[in-house]
Parts: sequence; C-alpha cells; structure tokens
Amino acid sequence: MKGMIMSGMMALCLVLGIMAVLSNAWLEEVDDETTISVGLSDMEVSGDMGDDCEMMAGFMDGMMEGAESTCDGDELTTVIALSDYCAMMSGADADDCDSTASAGMMGSIGMWAGIVCALLVTLMLVLPMAGVDAMDAIPDMGKTIIGWSAGGLMLLGILVWYMMLPDGDSSAAMGVWMAAGAAVLGLAAAAIGQFMPAEE
Repeated sequence: MKGMIMSGMMALCLVLGIMAVLSNAWLEEVDDETTISVGLSDMEVSGDMGDDCEMMAGFMDGMMEGAESTCDGDELTTVIALSDYCAMMSGADADDCDSTASAGMMGSIGMWAGIVCALLVTLMLVLPMAGVDAMDAIPDMGKTIIGWSAGGLMLLGILVWYMMLPDGDSSAAMGVWMAAGAAVLGLAAAAIGQFMPAEE
C-alpha cells in the first residue's frame, strides 16, 4: 500500500511538473481586451479581434519575428519566445524583459532537474512491482537523495524564478500553481518513504 501511494503521488508530481514547465501561463496580466501570459520561455498574448482576426494574425507575425499567431473564431493568440520578444525591446523595458527571461531559464533548469528525478523515482517504485530489478543497483542512499531531489529541485526552481523576477503588476497564474503542486507531491512522497513504516 505504501509503495502504491508513493507511486501515485510521484507519477502525479511528474505529470504536473511537465505540464507546468511547458505552460505559457506562469505570470498573467489582464486588461479589458487583452490577456498577456508569460511562461518560463514563451510569452502568449490573446484577445478578441472580431472579424479582423486573420488580418491581425498576419500583422502580428510580420511585426514580431519568430511569433506564431492563430485564430480561434474571433480570438487571436500570438506566441513568441521571450528571447525574441526581448530583442525588440529597448531601455528599461528591455532590462525587465531580460530579467524575466533569465528568471525563466533558471526556473526551467530547476523544474527539468526535478522532473528527471521524479521520473527516476517513479521507475524505482513501479518497476519492482512488475518484477523488474533494473533499478536495484542504485544504493539506498542514492534512492533517498533522488527521492527528496524530485520535489526539492522543483521548489528551488520556483523560488529562484520568483526571486529573479523584476517588479511588475502581473499575478501568478496556473503554471505556478501546477509547479507548486508538483513540488509538494514530490516532497510528500519522499517524506512518506522515509518516515512511514512499510507495514502501514
């Protein structure tokens, strides 16, 4: 039972971590007509363009190199890499943009490192249930370190990302909460593995 609980928690940690790191919505700023979402590596701008959506999509792609615009009915969504967007900025705006891009890069490193550890832990828990002993060569101390690293590295990535962000009016969005949930699940699974007796 203990192994099944830990496997489920770590698998959910892995899925949430991947969804979070790929999300374009870590920061969000909404006004009357436009929603600006910023992820770890990309920025997404969406808004209702009415009958002019296709025309505006072509305009946005031409104006911003590397941007990809799509229309879903009247809703225009433009996605551009933060590095490409920052290259178009100047002055203080460019500095803030570069800081956001750097924060995203550091956050991505922490998240991906945690995801790799979560995958290893999931394999260490699931494979023995299937009668596969491929992970038995890893010493117990190594398994413990990897177990705590899954949630710990994700949490570290979130904290470093947050501390490196410039001041602004954007609020935390779904990507942050998914990443936080993944980190908590990873740490909780590690705590169960270390402190809960196997017979319980």
